[in-house]
Amino acid sequence: MSTDPSSILDAILFAAQAIQASTLFKAFEIFLGVYALVLLVDVILLVALRDIRSDLMKTLYGAKRPIVTQGKTERRWAEILARLERGNPSQYKAAILEADAFADEMLKGIGYAGQNMKERLAQMKAGEILAAEGLRAAHTVRNRIIQDPDFSLEKEAAEAVLNQYAAFFNELELL
Repeated sequence: MSTDPSSILDAILFAAQAIQASTLFKAFEIFLGVYALVLLVDVILLVALRDIRSDLMKTLYGAKRPIVTQGKTERRWAEILARLERGNPSQYKAAILEADAFADEMLKGIGYAGQNMKERLAQMKAGEILAAEGLRAAHTVRNRIIQDPDFSLEKEAAEAVLNQYAAFFNELELL
């Protein structure tokens, strides 16, 4: 028995039209439409309610990054560096204290919890922030300034400490 291809194609088209006209197919179409609408609303709510930018930064860099304007941080950093140009050792110490306070604000902004900077630094995991060791060393100098009123600091040493803070800010893409 021989069948021609056009009769097979006609039979397939007839079956497809019969299925498409059935009530079950219409119910399935409505179900899929409602399901697609619910998925669309879910995606919109996820984007609107989640901090997508923060999640993206965490994925890219391994840690959250604070959301601050670069211009504001550059001005603040310029004010800190201006203290070095005054040629006064007390201004060198003040520059380090301000840089430490600024770094502490950024660590809070990233999401590190703790009562002080030492506790926030202790929470860092290896590799989250590459400049963490330099930041710890700079914070140690800051603690010496606070605890020892006779602590002396030369301009070169102050610049070296501020360079460690600058490395941290550069890693956060703030400078």
